[in-house]
Amino acid sequence: MQTKKSFWPYGILLSIFAIVCACIYTIYYSLDYPVHLDNFYFDKYQNVENGYNEIQIKQAKFEQDIKFDTNATILINGLANQNPDQTLRRKKVVPVVNLNQDLEIIFDTNASNLEASLLLTRPDTNEFNQNLQSSLENGKFSISKFNLDKAGRWQIMMKLINSDDSVGFYKYELYAK
Repeated sequence: MQTKKSFWPYGILLSIFAIVCACIYTIYYSLDYPVHLDNFYFDKYQNVENGYNEIQIKQAKFEQDIKFDTNATILINGLANQNPDQTLRRKKVVPVVNLNQDLEIIFDTNASNLEASLLLTRPDTNEFNQNLQSSLENGKFSISKFNLDKAGRWQIMMKLINSDDSVGFYKYELYAK
């Protein structure tokens, strides 16, 4: 007597297992990007959602008009940063800076006049947010001296306004040790 085995019970169990794994991965991935704390566009996420197309048009116009190099030069107490870069989860590479040191970050640009809003923040909380000062001289966009007093990930959110219809949004990450 030959017994015929069916695969469908294993298929159902495999499907349930795959769904549970997908849910766990979604939660793991979303922990790095809490939506309600995201200030990337310097506005509430409801307003960003409603005006997202206009924001993208302004970003494209900014990138067409202005060259802004996101590879920055980091100065620690007036000297170039000598620390090796840190590889974070998902192979993201960020520069490492020292705690409690005067930092200055310099970006190359061809802009002659930019209005800037800068926010120093932690990606998981708004508790340590600081507004930063900047200057633009001779094609160098410089973020004034500031200190990082807690170890871990830090982000500098930048809203750069060239004109009413040309606005650029950038994020620069640092890792403090």
